[in-house]
Amino acid sequence: MIYLDNAATSYPKPQSVIKAVADCLQDYCANPGRSGHKLAIEAARKVFEARETVAQFFNVTDSRNVIFTSNATMAINCACAAILEDSDHVVVSSMEHNAVMRPLRYLEKEGKISLSFIESGSNGKITGDVTQLLQPNTRLVVINHASNVNGVVQDIAHITAKIKAYSPSVTVLIDASQSAGVLPIDIQKIGCDFLAFTGHKALYGPQGIGGLIINTDRPLKPFVMGGTGSKSESQYQPEFLPDKYESGTVNLPGIVGLKAGIEYVWPQMEKIRTEEMKHIKRVIECLSGIKGITVYWSNSFEHQIGVVSFSHESISCSEIGQRLNDEYSICVRIGLHCAPLTHETIGSYPDGTVRISVGAFTEDSDIDTFCRAIEHITEV
Repeated sequence: MIYLDNAATSYPKPQSVIKAVADCLQDYCANPGRSGHKLAIEAARKVFEARETVAQFFNVTDSRNVIFTSNATMAINCACAAILEDSDHVVVSSMEHNAVMRPLRYLEKEGKISLSFIESGSNGKITGDVTQLLQPNTRLVVINHASNVNGVVQDIAHITAKIKAYSPSVTVLIDASQSAGVLPIDIQKIGCDFLAFTGHKALYGPQGIGGLIINTDRPLKPFVMGGTGSKSESQYQPEFLPDKYESGTVNLPGIVGLKAGIEYVWPQMEKIRTEEMKHIKRVIECLSGIKGITVYWSNSFEHQIGVVSFSHESISCSEIGQRLNDEYSICVRIGLHCAPLTHETIGSYPDGTVRISVGAFTEDSDIDTFCRAIEHITEV
């Protein structure tokens, strides 16, 4: 089998991640922060160590500002719930995933917020001046760091700096679902207020773990309330971090798996990216040489991750994906990739695309086989 669907979830997972999760389940999977016995203490220590690792990876000054969630979607929803008030105005890019669009569209439909969209080119690169969209009631700007459809990378540090120079009170949320583990992310250099990430993609952790990084001192509403193991005598949510935003039993196996994934990726990020870009260049060259195929990418390898999409003028995406799976055991993603707004922007809506996304375990031979397969499938 050839797995080219790493933008959906990375596969396979490193053996170190598998071992970390298995060791947790077997040796110390108690409830951290809920008891004083040795297993609970060991579990709490593992959570603390993982929080420290995440903080160091993203250059967060205080690990208490790392809030563990089930995924990036939950992190984004939590951030919106913590930030937004009635009558707020929100600015988003036209390359956003439904993890951003659905909660915002819901609030818009309910009459609670208004939305504006930053203009992008047909390659998905932001071209509009976000400051021209800011209004007196603009509360939030959301930017996708790297697209899950065509792999385009936005200059989030430059965009954030422009926003903050124009209106320091505006909150900036970055969706780093596809970029965390692929590109270096220093939240201090970026200057954003929130960053959402997931563990199961390019950080090579298990599914069901992600996080929200808070990089602001502004008072925020708690977005999930309940038991924290702290201040148990009180019926009110604690005000200190991370407990204020982290209620209920945490996903301990996922958290230790995330830590192991970061430790696997971090020392070799540059090497992995070099290999991934080599593979994606080969894919783009192959697809660009086939009559009838349209390739969707950033048109600049400087602003590209290992994700690219394509469509054929007469063969449906569904047929291509099915034949790749059935005849060649190649796993790809077809359709709209939970990002219809992105497809509208790049011109592939409503039919969608076939998406190829490489990873740390992709080999040269995988790409060679894919290219031969596509050449055969598209023969007329």
